Amino acid sequence: MKRTTSLALSVGVLLLAVAAADAGDHHPIARPFLERADLGEPSFLDDREGRLIPTDHLVLGAEHVLDQQCHNGGFGWPHADCTATYHNITGPILLGVLGTYAFTRDGNQLVGAVNGGAFDLISEFSNGEARFGSFTPIFMHDLALFSDNTTFSTFVADELFDELAAGTYGPDDLDTAGWIAAIQTNRTGAWVNLRPWEFQTLVPAAAALGQAGQDALFEQAVLDGLATLDNSAPGTVYSDVIGLAGGVRGLAAARRYAFPAISAPLHTVVDGITSLENLAAALALLQNLDGSWSWHSNLAAPALEDEDVQTTAYALLALLDVDVMTAASYRTATRAARDWLVSMQLPDGGFPEYPGGDENTEVEGEALTAIAAFDSRLQVDGFESGGLSLWGNVVP
Repeated sequence: MKRTTSLALSVGVLLLAVAAADAGDHHPIARPFLERADLGEPSFLDDREGRLIPTDHLVLGAEHVLDQQCHNGGFGWPHADCTATYHNITGPILLGVLGTYAFTRDGNQLVGAVNGGAFDLISEFSNGEARFGSFTPIFMHDLALFSDNTTFSTFVADELFDELAAGTYGPDDLDTAGWIAAIQTNRTGAWVNLRPWEFQTLVPAAAALGQAGQDALFEQAVLDGLATLDNSAPGTVYSDVIGLAGGVRGLAAARRYAFPAISAPLHTVVDGITSLENLAAALALLQNLDGSWSWHSNLAAPALEDEDVQTTAYALLALLDVDVMTAASYRTATRAARDWLVSMQLPDGGFPEYPGGDENTEVEGEALTAIAAFDSRLQVDGFESGGLSLWGNVVP
């Protein structure tokens, strides 16, 4: 459906439509899917000065992230580069800022998140229809809660889930199954392991904002993605651990405790598993002694530089989600992961992609999300789940 009404939101940013980021690195970085978005468009450079407060890891990290935010509300790729900004990374970055805002109630942090939400409101296909990344719905949902502004959640309900239910989403008039297939097609070959990670966010978002049955379709997509996990060749098929973590999170969000045996012939770690408890246990067994996870489970000789901040963040979030759902307790594992992430924080508040690696704003936001989620659990009845949003942040 081509949008003919303007979305009025006073945010003090210049809004420009842009596309998705893609770049290679020593460690592959998982970036959310955004259909038909291979190129970025220029953004106005943002000259604002940083306001680092070196007293708290979350505050320092959030300020660092917001120092990377461009004038139009989006973020560039690579780090500290506003030459182009990309809609598919806004959500993963700013969920960490929202997690920090839950503790600080710092208005600057909320303004930064709202600016990012406004930036994503104008993400469009060339024909003027709204275009969504896979992490945009859950970001918009949480942003609506924190900002008390239903513009964001209504936008997702109307322009994504209603359109998918009607089979009219995007230029190709996709329904929910069609969009799932588009994501699966995009995540093949080297990136096939990202399928469960992509769909993890859509299970709770569809349950909250979608129509009947859409969450079940995304839940099945998580299970299908687990069946295509492949750890046979780290050099050519990347990031299986983050895919496993995404699978645990998606099934936890669906409260799917048992399922038919996963048939994953290219991934012996998950092949044959029939329960969420055992799937989480498989993820936990891959944790390194220092609390981190490596970017791949089948490295011939894992080294320090194979430890991965993004993967550890999602593994921590996954084990937090199942800690109150299964007989096993992961409090020791999640504490170690949280402490490892904090130990990786740089003096400027940012996080490297891995020990000795470069900074990346998406990875930094994801690290903040995981740390904030762990710290919030400590404030809510000692790891009880009540009072938490769908993404693990304490709601207002």
